[in-house]
Amino acid sequence: MRFCDKCGGLLLPDSSSKKKFVCGSCGAKTELKDKIMIKEKINNKDEKIGVIEKNVEVNPKTEAHCDKCGNKIAYFWTVQTRAGDEAETRFFQCTKCNHRWREYQ
Repeated sequence: MRFCDKCGGLLLPDSSSKKKFVCGSCGAKTELKDKIMIKEKINNKDEKIGVIEKNVEVNPKTEAHCDKCGNKIAYFWTVQTRAGDEAETRFFQCTKCNHRWREYQ
């Protein structure tokens, strides 16, 4: 790799000449006497990536009564569902049966 003497940017081959290079940052052109070879190796390997489905809950838990199963612990999160000057809506999800409900404040 060669770098520009003016700004330090990477010198790229100029499309108009085989011996000239142009800076990718400032556009300065330079003629290099050295032989430069640009190679790119691409490996086309069909690699299979395993996907593991795992339900990871990131919401915090709180005490909340589930009307469906009677459990007393639920995940919760809040969303601003109405105007900005009104209170946000709290959503709950039971840790036992996954029943969801909401409370308006």
